[in-house]
Amino acid sequence: MELDRFEYEMLDALLEAFGQNKSLTREQVLDIFDHDEDYAASMIGFLESNGLVTVVGNRLPLIINKEPRAVMFLANGGFVSSNDELVETEEPATETEQLKEGDLKPQEKKSNYEHTFEEHDKRIRSLELRIKRFEYLKFLLWGCRTRNIGISRLHC
Repeated sequence: MELDRFEYEMLDALLEAFGQNKSLTREQVLDIFDHDEDYAASMIGFLESNGLVTVVGNRLPLIINKEPRAVMFLANGGFVSSNDELVETEEPATETEQLKEGDLKPQEKKSNYEHTFEEHDKRIRSLELRIKRFEYLKFLLWGCRTRNIGISRLHC
């Protein structure tokens, strides 16, 4: 199953929706995926095939249980982080050839600046992702309040 960045973000958001709880109900999952049962079922199937959740029920389960492995997976950056690492390793190594051909001192300075720039860029992307996740959780909590569910019945 080939996924894009948005789908990886949705998978991470689903795992984060567990919060401190061990399980999510069918309704909570449907709220995350805008009541699209097919899409939710495929995403849960993907998480189950990766050993991050177990399910109780058929096609779109009644309860989704978080596996202990999911906590460490999220702590290491989740799906978005692992996808970014794959993209970075696929880039060709042409810069190394350029360093060998040219003057090494200016190239080393350039490399140091580029490395610093890349670190800052990664940090910015990480912070932007955190902001998106917090906005999504804020949206979920707002939705719960407007539907008069209340925090005590949310189980997140």
